[in-house]
Amino acid sequence: MNRIPMLRQEEHTELYLFSEAIKDRRYFRKIPMKLLLEMLRLSQLVMLSQDEQLVHEGDKDPPEMYILLHGSLMVTSQGEFISRLESPGDVVGEQAILSPEARTMTVTAEVDSRVLAFPNDVFRVAEEMSHIPAIYLSFASILAEKLRITEAQAKLRRNARPQGNATPPCIAIVDIDSRERRVIRGTLSTLWKEMKIVEYASPKEFIETPAERRFDLIILDPLYNHDYHDEQELLEALGESVGLHNCPVFAVSEWCNDESNREKLAQMGIGDFLGRPYSTFDLRHKLSAFKVAYYRQRELEQVEHAADTDRLTNLANRRRMDEFLDALVTLYPEERQPFSLIITDVDNFKHYNDTHGHQMGDVVLASIAAILKRSVRRGDLAARFGGEEFVVLLPKCDKPAALKIAEKLRQAVEEEEIPYQEQQPSGNLTATFGVATYPFDAENVDMLLKRADECLYQGKEAGRNVVIGAEMLQSTAA
Repeated sequence: MNRIPMLRQEEHTELYLFSEAIKDRRYFRKIPMKLLLEMLRLSQLVMLSQDEQLVHEGDKDPPEMYILLHGSLMVTSQGEFISRLESPGDVVGEQAILSPEARTMTVTAEVDSRVLAFPNDVFRVAEEMSHIPAIYLSFASILAEKLRITEAQAKLRRNARPQGNATPPCIAIVDIDSRERRVIRGTLSTLWKEMKIVEYASPKEFIETPAERRFDLIILDPLYNHDYHDEQELLEALGESVGLHNCPVFAVSEWCNDESNREKLAQMGIGDFLGRPYSTFDLRHKLSAFKVAYYRQRELEQVEHAADTDRLTNLANRRRMDEFLDALVTLYPEERQPFSLIITDVDNFKHYNDTHGHQMGDVVLASIAAILKRSVRRGDLAARFGGEEFVVLLPKCDKPAALKIAEKLRQAVEEEEIPYQEQQPSGNLTATFGVATYPFDAENVDMLLKRADECLYQGKEAGRNVVIGAEMLQSTAA
């Protein structure tokens, strides 16, 4: 890779173009232009060719922080896709600056790309200095903000994976060629004894699979077939479908032999490729890497899950809910994706508890929790809020979709067979739901919870067993 020191480029016209490209991005918008130019002069311009690695996992080279100027970078760790940088001003490498041991990730250029590299020493202040330079404070601010975003993304990714040991991993194989599906299935069977395989004879069949089915790995051949008008329509439908599963996607196809096709797949979020024809070793090696990464991640998550889980309901506890909410708010300025919050309360729960005792009350709470857990999408978070109240957090979910999900939950509770439900005042055990969406109904977490709770209260006043959205409060107030 080629490197050009910016310090020697006092009159470098590109330096001004670089600053213009990133000055309005999240990490730089508060930095004066003059100071931003001084910061950029401390960097090196790095030019990467397609598929060239900027950082390699395990390297012990001096750490650097990188700012993307042009192109697309894919970040992976232990064979698993982590994130993609594709907008000018995106930052990567901040964790290595703070913890300069061996690198824990690989950063690869998906297309010809340009980045600015900042060495570790620009983040240090000499002990003998009597004041902290403005440049250092600006770099420290960038590091702090990037770490907040990285931690928030990690929380959302962790929540998207299944918890516990009860269910073996589920793997989808999508290929129109039954012989190829048989080869992949056979290789998986020799490597991965405890698993479930679901086969799809076409991309269309996979795309039409209900979103409730959850996969831990998707292996697909995106080769175009006549179920779609053209290749672009197929890729768009596939991209939307695989995105719902929040899991690694592995493309195995003759189509992957072409670099431009691999670029299209990478933009869809597909993290690894294997062209056909391939050797048995290459297929086994790729699948083995997925297996190792899967179980390593599960072990870490099981420890974290125990600390973040309500024992009675096996849902997230209040601490994890608060952290998840903070992560969603942190990521909103970058992703501009609304998210919704549903709060629900068991109707007349005190009457049930007083009549049948606390043990039966616990049965009710566990039953409601099970309904929430099996009914939400992968990546959503169901939590016990306190007492008989529960909260469901829905990332990337607008108000109409959230209201539909809440109504689905309401019906599920109403239809659930619960002991002694006929003795409730309404003749059945039900729940009331309040729904609010960020940022349209609230500008911060506290207000979002308050708005959803107001909806819940109005639902109770309206007779219980209903779903109320924040816009209904607004219309009522008017």
